[in-house]
Formats: sequence, structure tokens, C-alpha cells
Amino acid sequence: MKIVLVEANSVDRRAIKSMLEERRETVFSFSNGQEAWSFIQDTPGIDVIITSLNVQGMSGLEICWNSRILAEQRKAMYVIAISKQEESDMLVEALDSGADDYLQKPLHEETMLARLRVAERMIRLQKQLVQLANHDSMTGLFNRRAFFEKANQRLNQCVGCKTLSAIMFDIDHFKRVNDNFGHDAGDEVIKTVAKISSLEGNLLCRLGGEEFALILENHSLLSAARVAERLRATIEQTPIVVNGHKIQITSSFGVAICHKGDSIDDLLKRSDVALYHSKHNGRNRVSIERLVVQSQNETDASQIHARQKSRA
Repeated sequence: MKIVLVEANSVDRRAIKSMLEERRETVFSFSNGQEAWSFIQDTPGIDVIITSLNVQGMSGLEICWNSRILAEQRKAMYVIAISKQEESDMLVEALDSGADDYLQKPLHEETMLARLRVAERMIRLQKQLVQLANHDSMTGLFNRRAFFEKANQRLNQCVGCKTLSAIMFDIDHFKRVNDNFGHDAGDEVIKTVAKISSLEGNLLCRLGGEEFALILENHSLLSAARVAERLRATIEQTPIVVNGHKIQITSSFGVAICHKGDSIDDLLKRSDVALYHSKHNGRNRVSIERLVVQSQNETDASQIHARQKSRA
């Protein structure tokens, strides 16, 4: 586990760090609370924070409180407060402020290691719950809620909106797969498409049924379209064998790029329109938002011309 230790007393700090490192834990030790908190904020993947309540810069109570708020974003983080025996009131306040457990000085190695084993079990359980809450059980991809949460984070972090693009796609005639080969075959088709698609990016979602969405960073519209075309070709060329039946599938894609002032909903709506254009025009193809608009404008112009001609 990655452990941050905050302890002002240098003798105690060295002793605790030595105990933890004997367990092969990765330990980052600090004497100053503010320095420790800055490190915690900037370092992903911290599992446990062990903090004395009496530290300079930022108090242990503040670290407990701030850690609990940060844990709501990072999901799994366990906080252990350390106090002296005469500080029982502060210990209660620390637990109320967000600490998960406590240790009292003088520290006993067996007690501390037992508390760490509890922390390890709780973190493992929390991570399992986060996995269940954020991922589609069939494919392991992000579910809709987690996808939109992370996509909005990417949008907020982007330097220049046009570095973000979206691909929406679904499996053509998926109902026929279920009808002709059974739902087990349908599940295998969905899992195969998910596996192929995950090679192109880590912000990938199964929106529901046979529909997927992929967010790409640092791609132009044409570059994102090339990714979509590569996926389309790979899916078409990958045979899926279920119960001795060879199933060949195709998929349709819509690609859009983020415009200034866009929300993730705006971006995905335009890629969904492009996807509809692909399905309306024969399936097994990639459509790009600008070309869709151009095609629609040409269709509208043609219809207007036809009406004007009929009136003449």
C-alpha cells in the first residue's frame, strides 16, 4: 500500500516508518502537515494516511477532514489518527472529522500492524465496490454514470476544447444475432467489441445494449475518424465463434469534435447524429459531423429546388 505518515516527533516518525517498511509498504513521511497535504493532493493512489493530531502547518484534524473530502473523489482512502492518551477529546473530534481509526501513544507494533490489516481489508472492499458502481458488469467498461463523470473531468482539464473528440458506435443488426444464435452469443459479441475498442482508448463506455462511446484526447476530427475507421475494419474482420457458430458482425460510427462552449452532452449529441447518418446510409461506415451537416444541407437544397421546380 502507499502510506503517508505525518508525525512531528522525529523519533516516533522513524520508528513508525521502519515498522511499515518491514511490511514492504511504500511510506512517504512528513513532519509538517501542510507539506504532507500538498503531497497527498498531488499524488494519486494514496491508500492510507496516518497522521498525528499535533503537527505544524496543518493540524491533524484538518488533514482528517480534508482527506475525507478528497476520498469522495478518489473513492478509496483510509485515515488513521494518532493521539496521546490524554488527548481523548481530540481523538473523538478526529473520528467525527473523518478519521476511520485511531492509535494512541505509546504505540505498540502489534496493535499498529493489526490496524493496518483492517485498513487493507477495507480498502480492498472499497475498491471492489467502486468497481461495481462504475463499471458495466458484462464488459468491464465504464458505465454511463462513471463515463459522464470522467468525460466532464477531461473536458474541464482540456487546454483548448478542440483537443477532445467523441466516437459513438453500435453493432449493426444486433437483434438478429440474439434471434438467430441466442443471448449467449449476443453477450459474446458485445464483449468482443468491447475488447477490440478498449485498445484505442481508456475512456470507453458501454452506454447500454449494443451502443458504445469513446472519448479521445489530442485528436483532430480526421484523426478521430481514422481511429473509428480502424475500429470498424477490425470489428468487421474479427470472426466470433460461439457454440460452433461463426458470427460475422459490422458496426456503424459517428465522430464529432468539441467546439468552444460545448458540454459533453453537446459533443455526444453531434456524434450521435453522425452515427444515425451512418445507419441511415447503409451501416458499416464512419460518418463525421461536418460531412453530415454538409450532406444534410445538400439534401435540403435539393428538396427546395425540387419544390420550386414543381411550382413553376
